[in-house]
Amino acid sequence: MAKILVALAGTPNVGKSTLFNRITGGDVHVANWPGVTLQRTEGRTVHHGIEIEIVDLPGTYSLSAQDIGERVARDFIVRERPDVLVVVVDATSLKKSLYFAIMALELYTRVVIALNMIDAADKRGIHIDIDGMEARLGVPVVPVSALRGIGIGVLLDRILDVAQGRVTKKEPLKVDYNGLEPYIYQIEKILKRENVLSHYPRRWVAIRLLEGDEAILKELEEEKPELIPKIKAIKEEARLDLGEDLGRLAISSRYRTIDDLVRSSILEVKLAAPSFSERLDKLMLHPVLGPLTSAFLILFTFFLIFAVNTGFPLNLLLEYAGYEKLANLVEEFSLSGILGSIFDLISSWIKAYMTSLGYRDWITGLLADGIVGSLGTLISFVPLLLLAYIFLGAMQDSGLFPRAAVSLDSLFRKFGLSGKAFFPAALGMGCSVAAVMSTRAMDDDRERMVTAMTSPLIPCQARLLVLLTIASAVFSDPLSQSALTVFIYVLSFILYLFTSKLLNKLVFKVEYAPDLLMELPPYHRPSLRVVWWYARSNTEHFLRKAGLLILGLGIATWFLLNFGPSGYLAGSISNSFAASIGNALVPFTSLIGLPDWRYALAFEVGFIAKEGLLITFSSVTGISDPVRALQAIGLTPLKGVSMALAMSYYVPCMATVAALITELRVGKYVALTIIMELVIAFVLAALVYWTGMLLGFA
Repeated sequence: MAKILVALAGTPNVGKSTLFNRITGGDVHVANWPGVTLQRTEGRTVHHGIEIEIVDLPGTYSLSAQDIGERVARDFIVRERPDVLVVVVDATSLKKSLYFAIMALELYTRVVIALNMIDAADKRGIHIDIDGMEARLGVPVVPVSALRGIGIGVLLDRILDVAQGRVTKKEPLKVDYNGLEPYIYQIEKILKRENVLSHYPRRWVAIRLLEGDEAILKELEEEKPELIPKIKAIKEEARLDLGEDLGRLAISSRYRTIDDLVRSSILEVKLAAPSFSERLDKLMLHPVLGPLTSAFLILFTFFLIFAVNTGFPLNLLLEYAGYEKLANLVEEFSLSGILGSIFDLISSWIKAYMTSLGYRDWITGLLADGIVGSLGTLISFVPLLLLAYIFLGAMQDSGLFPRAAVSLDSLFRKFGLSGKAFFPAALGMGCSVAAVMSTRAMDDDRERMVTAMTSPLIPCQARLLVLLTIASAVFSDPLSQSALTVFIYVLSFILYLFTSKLLNKLVFKVEYAPDLLMELPPYHRPSLRVVWWYARSNTEHFLRKAGLLILGLGIATWFLLNFGPSGYLAGSISNSFAASIGNALVPFTSLIGLPDWRYALAFEVGFIAKEGLLITFSSVTGISDPVRALQAIGLTPLKGVSMALAMSYYVPCMATVAALITELRVGKYVALTIIMELVIAFVLAALVYWTGMLLGFA
């Protein structure tokens, strides 16, 4: 069994001992540190088949080695070099407890910050931008409650991420010491030239020497005593030039860094009156009205998101009510409609300009259609994702979403899940990558893995776009279009729950649901700043994960459609590489009533990104409107329903598979997820198609 060494450090009274006991579960050994009477506590736990040995370092306020505890802690970090250093800080008092963390980050790179007492911070209305802190500190930051057991599984996951090199920090944290910087640089040059105290970061040693660290000075004297006068001369020069105690200057610089971090990452909001909270909880936590209210809030939230971004379903409602002109305006002037028009204009201008300059057709097509067209597809995602996370963030921040999880807990427990499984399902309607990644907030490993494996069954916004296009292409009336869309979503949630139960029972051999460990924060008006933190970090995460992939997809698709063994085809694609790939896959798509290489190619491209299906049909037919493109290839209502089912449930996209690999970490579970979704997609599509054929709906 693999084994890693973890050191647990922090200031007194931050809950370090409670966290140590929570992780180790009583598997503890107590001895003395070598050479001192100070007590040494060691424990162990096993996570994902890896033994984690945890050493509880003495609680100290710094790493200055001014007392036995500080010296022991520093020596252990530097000489034993643990695989991970977990620094515990108090989420309710970050200004005080972050000082030790800053010193630790200046000394060591393999660090995880455990934000303890996060439940108490929630109760006080203290919001923390976790992603913002991670970005500024460069290490994982995990909110936990050692007392209640919240976040422990996530903390252990991040420990493994750092220990196994999935999360790395190349350099220690660099604090700006202002006036001290020239003198730090001078000492660093000496240390580098003489190659002394190499087991410490050079910058850290230089700072400690300027602060008058006796232990470091003694080590330097033992290693190279002739350097002592030079160091003292630089220190004296700094003291005279700056006219202030150097140690005090260094301390104030660290606190300035902490102030900047707290100012940018912490927000305390005004809480709702207790009487209002009690009245609202009677509704949200009611055994019957609570789930209904939660479901309504979710549907209404996504109604607003899609109405603003694509016009759907508001355009369908207006069209059904007889206001066709208004419905067209809503769709035309939606965010995605406006962006589409802008990129169409850019593409047309590029074609005209490059043609006038005499560029070859394939270069013009590559730039105008392959690159600009793909960039337009990528940019069109941003408004929807940003809006989705803004609305979801507002509900999360207000305190409504946690209560929705509690109210739905009794339903999810019937399928071996807790109410926390509600969050990935909701996020899955926006992006499957986000849904899978959100499972890392779950403490129970088995629930986290099951939810990651099944949440991609919820159609994301890309699949909704394809679904709406298929429905519009095969049905002329809004009622039938809406019915197909609603049917797919209802079926998706049913599949999500029942496949979760089957995986729990057949794969993980567990039938009980984990306890719901969740703090209910007080109600309050959503903070724009907190909502922006949530929306920004999640949208950036999506773009980082899928941006280049989607851009590359469009360019690769253009090449496949416009080139063949004989070279550039100038619009004729019957001999293209795309046609060859599609023809090879026809036997599979024939099983669901789609015996045409163009469908096969679309499904293949859709594995890279679902909107690739529409890009493919538009490229194949030469028709920019995807609805007319689908009609041009002869898509009937029965074939359309079959295609909608297959598209909705076969492997969402390559980015989602990458997220599954990251979160599941076990290859057989990733493979099982892909096989499960392919089987569900093709069995459902084949069942509907051949049943329809038998009933005469061809």
